[in-house]
Amino acid sequence: MDFDMFGSGLGGLLGGIFNDSSKPYDKAMEQYQQWANQAQGTQMPFLKAGKTAIGDYQEWLKGQKDPSAFINNLMGQYQQSPYANYLQQQAQNAGINAASASGLTGSTPLLQQMQQNSANISSQDMNQWLQNVLGINTQYGQGQNNLMQGGQNAANALTQMYTQMAQNMAEAAYGKEAGKQNNFSNILGGLGNVAASFLL
Repeated sequence: MDFDMFGSGLGGLLGGIFNDSSKPYDKAMEQYQQWANQAQGTQMPFLKAGKTAIGDYQEWLKGQKDPSAFINNLMGQYQQSPYANYLQQQAQNAGINAASASGLTGSTPLLQQMQQNSANISSQDMNQWLQNVLGINTQYGQGQNNLMQGGQNAANALTQMYTQMAQNMAEAAYGKEAGKQNNFSNILGGLGNVAASFLL
């Protein structure tokens, strides 16, 4: 009997039976899954916000399709500001006081000048209001576009993550199966060496 071969065979046999070469791959697969869940949790709010923004952005674009209708709709909502009313009243009082001092109260040039001042104040107020509204509208569209871009970036990150995870899981599954085969080979090799040791 060859004791070296017997010891080697017994070691291979016991190692094949009690050693689980596939176990580290199970742990790796658990870690991949935890990593994927954490990454998904991080990216999901951005993905959801981007999805929601698509419909809002499309609605916003529809509103811009007919510029004349868009502007007419905006101007239909315009109301002169209290500050413009105050300026018109001040200009009117100043004009009346100046006309009284010079004896021109009720004259055509005075009335024309007062009307022109009032129209100028109203025009400036309307223009300022329109610029403010258009600016806010533009910022809204840009905000929706930014949300969509963030959602697209999150979708790209998730796609890349899922692709990498699928590859890692496939490699781990292959390694796990290879570990099981290695255990089986150790059992067979160990049995062969034990049997051969008795023949020598």
